[in-house]
Amino acid sequence: MGLRERNAARTREMIIDTALSLFLEHGYEATKMEDIAEAAGIGTSTLYRYFPTKDLLIIEPLAFRGKLAERLRNRPADEPIDVALGQTMLGLFVEPRGDRERLRRINSVVESAPGPRMRLLEEFVKERVLLEGAIAERLGRAPDDVYCVMTARLAAAMLEYIAELTWNVPGDDNAVAEQHVRDVFASVTSQMSAEPPAVPVLTAAT
Repeated sequence: MGLRERNAARTREMIIDTALSLFLEHGYEATKMEDIAEAAGIGTSTLYRYFPTKDLLIIEPLAFRGKLAERLRNRPADEPIDVALGQTMLGLFVEPRGDRERLRRINSVVESAPGPRMRLLEEFVKERVLLEGAIAERLGRAPDDVYCVMTARLAAAMLEYIAELTWNVPGDDNAVAEQHVRDVFASVTSQMSAEPPAVPVLTAAT
């Protein structure tokens, strides 16, 4: 990475941290892009060049950007799909995601503001659709195959649930956080295996 890229990366990080402080102090909706630019000591046009919309200040540090599907494609071809998905999801959880305190601050903003929450949901749906394609590709099936679609959606639901359970791990020790994620992941999958979720069934019309 050259000097220009490093400077740009530092500027992005500074803008995100400045925005988070304002969001937490004044609220997401009440904070204007002009307020962020002023607090960050940059021009409004510069801010919009880095972040065209306010919600990207929250979404960008959290976005997976196709990593789930990419990781699945990189798993050994002869690995069973359930094992491949499990290792893919675990790898995504334990991958270093930067400052854990920053992630907790972002979570506080997301929980208190419907706008970022909806945008995060949109990003999550995009990731799920990409995962559906990766599963279908791995199994040699059509992208709209019911098994592939529902497998991806179950994996996405597990991803969301485990994220909720592990989001606010105290402290910044990555090793402790990783072990916590592993323990929660193992507990959830064990319980689901012992008592699989019910599949809705229609009875015959009377």
